[in-house]
Amino acid sequence: MEVSLSEADGDCGGSDGDANEVENSDLEDLGGLSVDDILKKVCHSIENAYEFYRGFGKLHGFGVRKGDSGKDCDGNVVRYRFFCNKEGLRERKHYDRVDRTRVHKPETRTNCKAMLSVYLDKNDKHWKVRKLVTEHNHDLTPAGMVHLIANHRRLTEVAKTQIAGMQAHGIATSKIVGYMAGTIGGYSMLGFLKKDVYNYADKMRRIKVADGDANSALVYLEGKAESDPMAIAKYNVTSDNRLANLIWADGSSRVDYQFFGDVLAFDSTYRKNKYKRPVVIFSGSNNHKQTTIFGFGLLLDESLASYWWMLENLMEIMCRKKPSVVVTDGDKAMIKAVSEVLPESTHRLCAWHVEKNVTSNVKDDELRGLFRRWLYADMATDVFESEWEQAVEEYGLGQNQWWC
Repeated sequence: MEVSLSEADGDCGGSDGDANEVENSDLEDLGGLSVDDILKKVCHSIENAYEFYRGFGKLHGFGVRKGDSGKDCDGNVVRYRFFCNKEGLRERKHYDRVDRTRVHKPETRTNCKAMLSVYLDKNDKHWKVRKLVTEHNHDLTPAGMVHLIANHRRLTEVAKTQIAGMQAHGIATSKIVGYMAGTIGGYSMLGFLKKDVYNYADKMRRIKVADGDANSALVYLEGKAESDPMAIAKYNVTSDNRLANLIWADGSSRVDYQFFGDVLAFDSTYRKNKYKRPVVIFSGSNNHKQTTIFGFGLLLDESLASYWWMLENLMEIMCRKKPSVVVTDGDKAMIKAVSEVLPESTHRLCAWHVEKNVTSNVKDDELRGLFRRWLYADMATDVFESEWEQAVEEYGLGQNQWWC
C-alpha cells in the first residue's frame, strides 16, 4: 500500500501538542500505529526519522537503509528517503565483466519499493512524513530472525563489557562468542553475529594502538597467532620497563624467507611514525623479481646494540638460516652488526643509496650517467677497472677526496 501526504496536509496534520515525536532512545509501541498515525509523525532530525523507520522495519520483518536526499538553494537538506534493504538491483555491469574470477555472491535485492519519505517543514523546523509505501515484493523475515538483519544487529553495552572483560583474561574471541551463545540459548538469540564480535574486538585493539599503548600492540601481535600459528613477535624492554626493540614476521613471510632468503635487504631509513623511531624492513626478491617482505622491526635507536639484537632475533625466527648476501645502506653501526652476527655473509651497499650519494656529490651529468652504468650494467671486472681509471684521468678526480 502506498500513501502520501502533501506538504500542506503535513503542516496542518496536528498541533505541536498532539504531534507524535520520535526519540532514538524511547521508541513507542509501533505495533498499534496505523498508516494515518505514521503520516502524522514528527521527528526532530533525520536520525530520529531513520530510527523510527528502522524500528518499524524490525517490527514487520525487513531491514532499512538510508536512500537519497534533496537540498534547497542554500545547500540545506530538506528531504530524505529511507528504503527497504532489498530496494534496487545489482548493476548489470557486475555480471558482464569478463575478467571476473570469483563466483558472484547471491542476489539479495529484489527491487522492493517499500519506503518512507520525509521532508523538512521550514516553519517549525521538524521533519514530517510525505510518503509511505508498505507493500513488499519479497517474503518478510520471521520475528525470531529479524534481529539478525544487518542494521538490526547491535552489540549492547553489557555485551561489550563482557567481551572486554573476558579478553583481558586472555580468553580467545571464538570461545567468548561460544560462551555467550550458550548462556542465552543459542547463536540465534545473541542479537549479533560472530563476525560482529571480531570486528568490535579488532576496533578496540586498533584504538589502543593508535593511542600509543605499546602493551596493546604486543597483545595484538601475539593475538595474531590465533589465525596464523607460524606468526612470531619478539621484543625487549628498557630498564624502566618501556618497549625497546620489536620484531615480527607472519607465517607466509617466514616461508618466503626459506625459499628466497639468500639475499637479504636490511634498511632502516623509514622514520615516519609518531614516535620517530627507526622502522626496519627485511626484504628480498622472489623468482618473479618481485619484492618479498620477510619481516618488520621497530628499533629503540640506530645503535650497534639495537641492530645486533634485531639481526640475532631475525635469525632465530627464520630457523637460523643465514643469507649469502646482506644489502644495507652506509650506516656504520648496521654494517658492524652484520659483520658480527653474520660473519659468513657477504655485505654489499645498496645501489640506491650509492646513487643518491653520487647525485649529491657529483654535478657533472655525464659523470653521473657513467656512474649509473657502473652500478647497474653487467660488465666484467677488467672492463670496469679500465673505465674507472679512464674516468679518473679524464675528469681530474685523482685529488678528489670523496671520489677516492
